[in-house]
Amino acid sequence: MKFEKTIDKQAGWSPHRGEDALWGRGGLYVRQALHMMREDKQFSAIYIAGTAVAIASAMVVALILHIRMGNIYPEVNRDRTIYVGSNFTDSDGRFVGYPGYSPQAVEEMFSHLKCAEVVSAVMDDDYLYHFSACTEVGSQEVQVSPKFTDADFFRLYEFQFLDGKPYDGENLTHGDRCIVITDRLAKRTFGKSRGVVGESLLLNYLPYKVVGVVKEVSPLLIASSADIYLPYTVNDSRAHYQSDEVSYAGGLKVRVLLKKGCTREMLMDELEPYKAQYLSMLNSTSEKEWSWYIQVVPHWRKTLNFISSEVNDASTGTLLLNLLPPALLMLLFLLLPAINLSGMVSNRMESRLAEMGICKAFGANRRVLLGQVIQENLVLTLFGGVVGYVLSWLFITAIRENKVFLSLFEREYAPVEHVSLQFDMFFTPTMFLIAFVCCAVLNLMAALIPAWASLKKPIVESMNQKK
Repeated sequence: MKFEKTIDKQAGWSPHRGEDALWGRGGLYVRQALHMMREDKQFSAIYIAGTAVAIASAMVVALILHIRMGNIYPEVNRDRTIYVGSNFTDSDGRFVGYPGYSPQAVEEMFSHLKCAEVVSAVMDDDYLYHFSACTEVGSQEVQVSPKFTDADFFRLYEFQFLDGKPYDGENLTHGDRCIVITDRLAKRTFGKSRGVVGESLLLNYLPYKVVGVVKEVSPLLIASSADIYLPYTVNDSRAHYQSDEVSYAGGLKVRVLLKKGCTREMLMDELEPYKAQYLSMLNSTSEKEWSWYIQVVPHWRKTLNFISSEVNDASTGTLLLNLLPPALLMLLFLLLPAINLSGMVSNRMESRLAEMGICKAFGANRRVLLGQVIQENLVLTLFGGVVGYVLSWLFITAIRENKVFLSLFEREYAPVEHVSLQFDMFFTPTMFLIAFVCCAVLNLMAALIPAWASLKKPIVESMNQKK
């Protein structure tokens, strides 16, 4: 009995079914793995460190993709968000000069779409505007980034209002100087994030009324982030965002939140009659022959551009093709360390041949022992995975203001002074699942082949090995 308990302690396999029923074979494997970590600290430390580096490298790629594509505050409906662009060209191939829509086009084309839950028009050249903010003349000024929007912008994106509310359609129509600011800007200018609604903030020494305060959005989410949000009609004449030559051409970019169950193709079908009708009218009243190209791009297509293709091509095949480069990069980051870890596991298995031979003699088959080895290594891999996951967070936190890193999020033309990070960028059920899959793949690549090769040896040969 004492000898059998020793086997159970060393090999993690017991012939006593009662104990197996109490703990479960998986529980015994976990105890065996923890016992191994205590007995061979050097092997465990090297294995965990190698795993951590591999997982951290792969998770950095996964986190960057998640930040660009995932549903993150306040862009929690990215999977249903469509970006609609526009280009008019004449018979000579000359662009009209306005790569978007005019307010007239937004009103006449998009306000009656059946498949649209929300339609928002935004000026897409915010980086051309430079604002300094202060509470009064002579006080310290801070540089702020603006975003010119309509009232539906705050329906498209689910901002968390800490105080007040967004401006409305009346404010947009009248060009009222009213703004929504972030809690960070409120603290920097007013010294507090609440109780500032109704106060005036000077932007380039012009007074603007604060109507709402929202929770700050990370600048890595370029579509929704800003320090201040204000109506696009403020301090702008129509000539600034509408073409005199083509009334539907302007400086507004349209974003559509599809109703659940609706598709991008349904949106394109709805826009087609408006396109045909306007082109017919334009060509009949103009001395030129005009062409009109409408871009209907889902969020993932706007974000994933590793493989060049037609902008309006949003098929599943294109999605998979664009996901291929980062997937291969993640696999490479997992494969190279797995080769080194596989060598370590192979040497470890050679030293455990006698132990495996005794387990075989007591009735353990190859499948059971292989599962034991894989699960033991999986415990070590999960320890390394947790460390690697934390390392990936720390790495992105450390480089978040690097120019190369910011260029991955289209921030090379709109730099920011401070780059904040949000918790939902790093930890979501999807990211947890990706991290676990990376651990499992790395564990299988590192442990399966050497374990299988060692367990193929006959019992007599295994038992003759020195312990």
